[in-house]
Formats: sequence, structure tokens, C-alpha cells
Amino acid sequence: MEGVPTIPGVWWMFELVIFAFLVGAGALIAELVLSMKLHKKRGLKVVALIVTVIVWSVIFYGSFIEPKMLLVDETQIELDVEGSDGELTVVVVADIHLGPYKKARWAEKVTAQLNEIDADFIVMPGDFIFSKTKDIEMLESHGSIELPVYSVLGNHDHEFGDLEYITEKLQGMGMEVLRNRSIDVETVDGSVDVAGIDDIWYTPSLAGAFEGVDSSTPTILVSHNPDVILEDGVRSADLVISGHTHCGQVRLPWIGAVPPLPTKLGHDYDCGVFDFGDAGQKLFITAGVGETGPRARLFNPPTIDILHISY
Repeated sequence: MEGVPTIPGVWWMFELVIFAFLVGAGALIAELVLSMKLHKKRGLKVVALIVTVIVWSVIFYGSFIEPKMLLVDETQIELDVEGSDGELTVVVVADIHLGPYKKARWAEKVTAQLNEIDADFIVMPGDFIFSKTKDIEMLESHGSIELPVYSVLGNHDHEFGDLEYITEKLQGMGMEVLRNRSIDVETVDGSVDVAGIDDIWYTPSLAGAFEGVDSSTPTILVSHNPDVILEDGVRSADLVISGHTHCGQVRLPWIGAVPPLPTKLGHDYDCGVFDFGDAGQKLFITAGVGETGPRARLFNPPTIDILHISY
């Protein structure tokens, strides 16, 4: 379970490039329009104008419009758990990355949306901060979430945050932080074991997470990084819920995630629900609600997922 360094400090460089492009391309559009008015020969200038307007619009939309959207998506998942028969609804919200792009008002928007959803409980697979411990304080509105919340910590929380402080703040908001342990959750159709581990690049313990888990009870493992599915010790989980990939942030039709994903699983397991292995395990990866690197999202808006699980 090896770590991969992240460099959040370069976010301002992405901002500089984006703003420089928008200003420069905007000036070029104005120049082309003026030139077309003054001269009759327009052929190549019309093409250049159309291309520049399209590119400018895509960059602006991906940087300032789509990242402010908040979608709710629903997915059906059927688990094969011998001797169990029931249903439950789980809400997934990950990777809020509070910091330069997402602030307290965004957290309030997420909270308001969560409080409109009828479910058994919420899981939050980590990366609450972008790069500063104190930014966890912008999550204060999550203290008013009405459903039970079970969370784990992500690689940004580990690498750039004070884990004890972040854990204390989350617990103070009423969340159950599962750091290499599990909890038995009572639902209408019986009990479900929810296990959680620290990010796999840092201090995970699958043995600790599954200690006391009943093999005859449906078991959900919450892990920030979906690569945990590759570990032998994960076989006790019927369903693994993860974030981390952001589903690529930028996705193109027929291509999918454009940037390389920070996982060993790669693009074959980038977003959504997957069957994994011969044991009938399910893996679910959410797009999350925040951004790292560039602020951009394209064809992949921030998303809260509702999982309708039968077993």
C-alpha cells in the first residue's frame, strides 16, 4: 500500500493559466470580430473566430459553471449475501476538498441537499480538505445533517492535515469516523456491518477494520481509495465504497476520464459500480463533490450518489 505524493500547492498555477487563457482568448475574439467588420475577406477569420469561441466557452463552462452544479444520482446494487434478505439505501458523498475552490457555502449546499434525501445512512469516503487542516472548519454545516454519517479519511487528510484535529472536528459534527474499525448499523431489515479504513497510502489496517465483523451479515467497507479492492484482506466485504478518482473530473464522450487516474486499477475502474473478482464483490466509486488540481469539471459534475442496495 504505497503512497503517491500530491502537490496541492500548484493550484494557483492552474488558476493563472485558466485566467490568462480566458483573457487572451477573449481579446483574440474581440480582435477577430473587429477585423471582420473592417475587411471583406472573412473566410479563415470566421473559422478562427468559431473555434476560439467554442474553446473559450468550454474552458469557462468547465471552470466556473459545471463545478458549481450539484447532481444527485441513483444506482441499484444487488449483493449476494448468503442467508440474508433485505434492502437499504446508502448516500455517498466524497472528496469535498474544502480550500481554494470549495468553501463553507458549498458545504452548506451539500448539507441542504443531503437533508432532502430519505435513506438509512450516509457514508463519506474522505478527502475533506484540500491542503490545510483549518479548512475543516468550513464543514461546520455538516453538523446539522439529519441522517447518521459514517466517514473515513482520505489521502489529502493524511498528507496535509492534522488527523487528530480533523477526526475531532468530524466527530464533533456527529459523524462516526471509522479509522480501521467497524460498526454494526441497525436498519429496518436487520443489521449491516460498516467498516472503514485509513487511506491505503498511509495507515490502513484491514484486519482492524474487519475485526468482529459477522460473515453472515452484509458488510460494507468504506475506503477512500478503490485500490483496496486489490488487497487479499478485503474479501470480507460484500461492497466497497470509494472516492478518490473524482471520476477523472474531466470526462469526454466515448473516451471517459481524460487525465491519468491516481490508482492501480486505472481507467477500467474509474466511476460507478463494478463487479470484481470471482466472489461476487461489488465496488462503487463516486465522482465526489469537490476538485483538486485545476478547478475544472467537464461532463462530470459534482455528484451525491444514492445507492439502493438489495441483498
